[in-house]
Order: sequence, then C-alpha cells, then structure tokens
Amino acid sequence: MPRILTLLKTYPALVIVVALAIGFSVLSPHFASSGNIEAMLGANAVVMIAAVGMTVVFLAGGIDLSISTVISASAVISGLAMAATGSVALGAAVAVAVGLGFGALNGVLIGFFQLTPFITTMATQLIARGVAFVMSAGIAVKGTPFWMLDFGFVQWFGIPAVTVISLMIVGLAGVAMTQTTWGRQVMLVGSNVDAARFSGIHVPWVTFSVYLFSGALGGIAGFISIANLGNAIPGVGDTLLLIIIGAVVLGGTGMAGGEGSIGRTVLGVAILAILTNGLNLIGIPFYDQLIIQGVLIFIGTWMATRFGNRRDA
Repeated sequence: MPRILTLLKTYPALVIVVALAIGFSVLSPHFASSGNIEAMLGANAVVMIAAVGMTVVFLAGGIDLSISTVISASAVISGLAMAATGSVALGAAVAVAVGLGFGALNGVLIGFFQLTPFITTMATQLIARGVAFVMSAGIAVKGTPFWMLDFGFVQWFGIPAVTVISLMIVGLAGVAMTQTTWGRQVMLVGSNVDAARFSGIHVPWVTFSVYLFSGALGGIAGFISIANLGNAIPGVGDTLLLIIIGAVVLGGTGMAGGEGSIGRTVLGVAILAILTNGLNLIGIPFYDQLIIQGVLIFIGTWMATRFGNRRDA
C-alpha cells in the first residue's frame, strides 16, 4: 500500500488513465481492440513529441506558444525539400533545422534579451504560421516520397514506428532531465532562478537551451506529421497548441516551473488520447467532448496540485 500511495503521489494522473481505459473498455467493445489501440498510438505520436518539448520549457519556468506552428512550418519546408529532391533523409534534416531555427530565435530573445516568454513565443507562432502558408500557398505540399508515405503504416515490434520514435524521445528526455547536469539546472532555474544564479548556473544559456530543445522536437513532430497524414499540411499544428499544453498540465507538470516530469506528460497525453478516442467510439458529439475535456483538465490539475509533489521522471 505505501508503494501504491507513493506511485500515485508521483503520477497523480495515473488514476484517471486507468479509470478511463476501464470505463471505455466496458462501454465500447472496440476500444480495447488491437487495431484501435494501434490507431490511437499512431495518431498521438506528434502530440507526444511536442508535449515533451513543452514540458521541458515548463520545467524551466517558461512557455512556448510557437511549438504548434513550428510543427506546421517544419512540415511544409520539409515536404518541399522532399518533393524537390526525393530524399527523405534531407527532409528529416530540414525539418529539424527549421525547428532549431525557431527555437534558437525564441531562446535568444527570451534568454539573452529577457523578453517575456508569452509575448515572444506568440510572435514566433504568428511568424511560423505565416511561413507555413506562404511557402505552401495555403495548400498541402504534394510529392512526398513513397517511402515516407509507407512509413506512416510501418510497425516496429508490433507498434507503429512513429510511436516507437516518440517513446524513444520520451526515454531520452527523461534521462536528460533526471541523470544529467543540464536537467538539474533546468529544474533549479524553474524552481528558483535567483538560487540558480547564486549556484553559478548561466541562466540565459539554460533558458536558450530549453527553447532550442522545444524547437527541435517541434521540427521532429512536423516531420512525423507528414508520415501520419501523407502530405505536408500547412495548418497541421493549428489545433494542437491547447492539446499539447492541456496534456502537459493534465499530467501534473506545473506552469510555474520546477515541478513535474516527462513521465507525467506521457500520462497527460494518454488521458486526452483515450478520452478523445473513447468518446468518439461511443458517439458523443464533438462539442460535448470539449466540455468533458475541460472538466477533466480541472480535475487533473486539482489532483496534481493536491497529491503531486514529486519531480521524478
């Protein structure tokens, strides 16, 4: 029993994940089917990758409103590169480079010029969205190589390949946050920036690094979105921002910094994925789903505040 209580204090959203999974398994015979689970995993790979980036920014006490449109811009520019050259490797490199570029812009302005994260990333969000639509002329980018199209259906170890990639990123980020000096510095900057300075931490560089990290994951998420959708869609990230933030907060990572973990975010993504999928299966109208999701975020945030006081990965 003490171990269970410790687990629930570390991951308060775990109760919601289990309850939703059991509930929808009872309400719909299709929910627990292997096909549905595979579809759910693959469909949420992009959100998972982006949410990891947002989590690290939150842990440092910041916010990145641009990550959703960085996904769009990365997808479009990567799609154009692949259509012109037929090279998937080049497309992947371009997507990451675009994400790093926007992340570096945010990091420099926020870390070194001390601009407000909310306003700065909102401006970057607009720029990235404009870039995506200008370069694509507002339509899906055609000419994706067949290998990339097929990759969206490939499975590794019985799991969608895009999901395996997202879980690898989760694992690497979890190790980075808990087992490296950088991760400890991020947590200290988010917990108490003055204490971080007194400890000799170069706060502007740490701030720069978390936005660079978030941008890179936005680029990877944009590239993965092409495999999921079959084309580079300029508006692919337009509806994702609130889902990404909601997943991070619902998992129990605080927006004030220094409180939360990558593992909690995984649970937050799982909650929204299970909820959306389950409500669709039982025929709940879309706008009713929004109300239910909002209420659940209230509950999850309360649980994280009331019971979650640990910072494990």
